[in-house]
Amino acid sequence: MRTRFGGLTVTRLASRDDHAAVDAMHARSSLESRASRYRTGRRSLSPAEWSALTDPGRGLSWVTCPAGRPRTVIAVTHLLRTGGEPTGELALMVEDAWQNSGLGSALARYAVAHASALGLRSVVISTERSNERMQAICRLLGASVARTDVRDPDLEWVLPAA
Repeated sequence: MRTRFGGLTVTRLASRDDHAAVDAMHARSSLESRASRYRTGRRSLSPAEWSALTDPGRGLSWVTCPAGRPRTVIAVTHLLRTGGEPTGELALMVEDAWQNSGLGSALARYAVAHASALGLRSVVISTERSNERMQAICRLLGASVARTDVRDPDLEWVLPAA
């Protein structure tokens, strides 16, 4: 994938072996980026959390690396089943230095394109109202807001699976 600034990246399925590289990405990322993804400023994921996120029975997870640097993770994307419903949840985190390059939008499109392979009919994206980047990605994908209570600090966006 080529970013808006000409950077080349490679996205592949994540594995349990990527845990240390993903934690290194978290350490390089700002508190704001980590809080946008997790609603807290967490610096790392436990091995058990990463193992659950990469369990193929739960869905699909990908890591993105700069071309030529396969051990440096710069983005993580998750498309996970949410339970008995044919609905999945999309979540992603892009390292600060790679934000605003079009990478997040491309990864979201990529994940949604794989939703039907998981048997999903729709994809939900939950984000804070203050997360303007993720809201822009949702609008770009054609998602609609499912929850609009202005007292709720979060928005839930829904889009049909590709």
